[in-house]
Amino acid sequence: MKTIFLIAIDSSRALLHQRLLLGLMLVSLALVIFFSITLSTARKHITESFSDDPFVTNTFAGTSLTNKFEQRKFREQMSSASSIIQAGFYGLTSFGGNIVALFIFSTAVAAEIRKGTIRLTLSKRVSRTQFLLGKYLGGVVVMAGYALIASAAILIFSQSQGVDLNPAIKWSPWLMFCAQLMLGSLAMLLSLFMHPIIAAVLAYFAGNGFYSLNNPLYYILPSYQDFNVFFQVLKGSFIHLKDVAFLSLYAADFVIIMLLLALWRFRSKELT
Repeated sequence: MKTIFLIAIDSSRALLHQRLLLGLMLVSLALVIFFSITLSTARKHITESFSDDPFVTNTFAGTSLTNKFEQRKFREQMSSASSIIQAGFYGLTSFGGNIVALFIFSTAVAAEIRKGTIRLTLSKRVSRTQFLLGKYLGGVVVMAGYALIASAAILIFSQSQGVDLNPAIKWSPWLMFCAQLMLGSLAMLLSLFMHPIIAAVLAYFAGNGFYSLNNPLYYILPSYQDFNVFFQVLKGSFIHLKDVAFLSLYAADFVIIMLLLALWRFRSKELT
């Protein structure tokens, strides 16, 4: 176990020093900031569009409100704007995290094999099982950091914009993290059979969301769509704790199966 942790620490340190990975994370965060400013501006315009309304004038002046219809209309407009902002924020953050996860896990082992550095590592009494699990755990650490950054960004965004967090978005960092580990485990498995880029693309499009219920592949391929809470955030829906627990167990089962298959393939793979 100690060997696995040491490999994980070394792997996560190496990942953070890769310019491409840092570039992907910085671009993702820059896009989030840009998108947030854009939506914040849109929200401001919506607010200003009510500035000539007597209800809004009375609201800003602190006087009593008598027009219930205008009051309800204003609240609905502001609630809709807030939901759109948070849904867009989540969607962009989730997509950026998926790209980072696919890059990390599809190259974690394949890059070491291609460079030939894996033979040096395995010569130091490190088993193939320890190596692969350590590499995967290193990627998990990086993606956990990304999820924490996303959580902090959501909190800062809500505080700076003065909006209440949508009920669904409170669970979004965890569900996003689970989905990215699923993507990563599948990408790592496929990278042991094919080029990392192809493995990443196939892992991304291997979800059953691209197929109908009548297609047998729907029941075979993993379900990424259930972890996507974009529409729940957009509609302001609640996510029950039991649903989060079920999805977490589903993700854990899928990751374990993919890692077992990856270990089976890695043990018999030629390292030339």
